[in-house]
Amino acid sequence: MSFGVVTRRPAETQAAGRTCPRRLVLFLPGHDATEMDYHHGRFAYQAGLCARLWSFTVETSPRLDAPGDLAGRWRVRSQGPGWQQETDYEILHWDEIVMALDRRSDAVRLWRGFAALWNFLLTGTAWRYLRACVRYGLFFFFPFAVVALFMLAGLAAGGAVAFGLGWLLAAELPGSLPGWVPALLGTGIGLATFFALFHGTGRRWRVHHALDDWDLARAYMRDQTPALSARLDAFAVHLAERVRSGGYDEVLLVGHSLGATLAVGVLDRALSADPFLAEGATRLCLLTCGATIPKFALHPEGGRVRAEARRAATTPGLFWAEYQARHDAINFYKFDPVRLKRARLDQIELPPGAPRPMPVLRTANIKTMLTAEKLHRLRWQMMRLHYQFMLANERPAAYDYFAFVIGPVPFPAMVLSRNGPADHFSPDGSLKSQVASTDAA
Repeated sequence: MSFGVVTRRPAETQAAGRTCPRRLVLFLPGHDATEMDYHHGRFAYQAGLCARLWSFTVETSPRLDAPGDLAGRWRVRSQGPGWQQETDYEILHWDEIVMALDRRSDAVRLWRGFAALWNFLLTGTAWRYLRACVRYGLFFFFPFAVVALFMLAGLAAGGAVAFGLGWLLAAELPGSLPGWVPALLGTGIGLATFFALFHGTGRRWRVHHALDDWDLARAYMRDQTPALSARLDAFAVHLAERVRSGGYDEVLLVGHSLGATLAVGVLDRALSADPFLAEGATRLCLLTCGATIPKFALHPEGGRVRAEARRAATTPGLFWAEYQARHDAINFYKFDPVRLKRARLDQIELPPGAPRPMPVLRTANIKTMLTAEKLHRLRWQMMRLHYQFMLANERPAAYDYFAFVIGPVPFPAMVLSRNGPADHFSPDGSLKSQVASTDAA
């Protein structure tokens, strides 16, 4: 799909007579094959939790998309004393590409997944991960460790069978079978044990997911994913049409995990067609959370991703915030995804007149978002902690995804508030001050 370059145009006017602010959220998930019905049900439930936490009301419509649409979508109306907000929420579809990877045989998954992992290892990228963020570096070696454990179990099972059968033949039935039979049988039992563990336990431990993800990452860097590239082209057209429609005060593109890398790719495509897309009347924002952009950018072949991230960070009018969590092993905590160096988070105060570098790097402190009991229960559930970025909080915290997307406060103002929603919501759900614009951001 090709894009024509457009020239500078006058800023579009907002819809005449609109009194209720409108936001469009385009959510680009990571390597996730979750069905849209589940997404919708979970969203409605989590939105209700957020509303109860901050003392406002929320109504979520049924799904409004049709089969074959580019996105699953629904509408949300939230309301508190003195304010109301409408949000169109869309989840951009690319899950069938993930499901196609998941349907591959275990042998193909192992071969392609470890070919990708060895590439990241031999190019020195894995060691750059360790320097950038130790937890992510250790996460990289997770598939190696688990598959090695399965191999040891297979060797132990096969060795025990071979030894036991060999001893039995030598002691009780000498000469009854050739000597190579125990070794052959032991090898078969060992392989069967390994693949049984990989097929069952490996799926439950998300090793399948990890290997498919690394395989896709290598292919994406090399521009060997035509189906995914075509889908990102379509997403870029969709994004640009929504921004130019004049129907929204704010358009927020959200990328989680691998989706963060894809989101900067979508923005790059849209900005190549319309360099002034972020300078119109509709505020264009990007939220990356639990992001893995450095996974690609630190690789020698990641030049395209590095360029896309730089463009997102330097585009006039585009507001980009990235939230990182210490408790999430799958994001790069305290690491700048554009400058590719260690960085301090939450540096939101600037001297008067100083330009604000993008992205704004902020902490999503899961310890403050969940109760101590809940966090203790989840401490070994790596993926569940990774998904907390997209779930409702149990406690008021500076990071609150649902307050960002269905609340009445413009996204930049929320990001640049030290305490997030707590700086804007009163105990009765009213706003402490009516925030009309965020030009100062």
